[in-house]
Amino acid sequence: MVEGNLNISQDKYNIILGKKLAAKLKVEINDLVSIIALNNDESPSVTNLPLIEQFKVSGVYESGMAEYDDIFAYINFSTAKNLFEINDQVTGYNINLKNISEIDSTKNLLQDLLPYPYYVRSYRDINKHIFTWLELQQKPIPIVLGLIIIVAVFNIVGALLMLIIQKTEAIGVLKSLGATGKQIVLIFVFQGLFLAGVGILLGNMFAFILSWLQNTYKIISLPEQIYYLSAVPIFIDLRMYVLISAVGLALAFFAALIPSYIASRIQPITAIKFN
Repeated sequence: MVEGNLNISQDKYNIILGKKLAAKLKVEINDLVSIIALNNDESPSVTNLPLIEQFKVSGVYESGMAEYDDIFAYINFSTAKNLFEINDQVTGYNINLKNISEIDSTKNLLQDLLPYPYYVRSYRDINKHIFTWLELQQKPIPIVLGLIIIVAVFNIVGALLMLIIQKTEAIGVLKSLGATGKQIVLIFVFQGLFLAGVGILLGNMFAFILSWLQNTYKIISLPEQIYYLSAVPIFIDLRMYVLISAVGLALAFFAALIPSYIASRIQPITAIKFN
């Protein structure tokens, strides 16, 4: 609730509007709104006058979904039944499933069992435009992540090559003392994994903090008319953090092998004389 309160159960003639709908109607708290309903579900005429009730705006809500804030208003349940002449009829059921992946199969099963004029709609059918937009937004994600990974791999390789250049003389000393090529490879592989581990740890920490701040304080806002949302929602999944961290370490390991192999091929005499 951004204004007013939820007082529709006590007062039968209070109404709560979405923020966008209230702005469109140019109404504020305590203003009056008239609702017109068809009488006998037929077109209005001289002999069939529509049903009209006047309500006082007691509250304005904002769900964060502009598509809902623009079309939904809430009034007292018994008043709505009388106004729209529903009486004790059931106009629909909402079914919640424990497993979201079974929505399509459950929808098809119910549709086969229910004859005309009953029909079944899933939440994807009701909000098809929103999910189409989300799928469109998700298509560039693999490309962006791929570019980030490529840059990260080059950074690790570059950092290790610079380290090899700086430690060339030390590599020569180690080799002259009997260090094998395998031992030199392990030294630089561990160095690469250490750099990657620090980066992954800091990255996860900053990602978690920024995600929490966005979900709590809505730092990044969106124009509702275009994106259907007033703020960028972020889903925090710890399993995804673990998976990405594991993939990052694996990539760091393979990226560290190339410069490590180069370091292991350095000749001791050449390395000691290197300046």
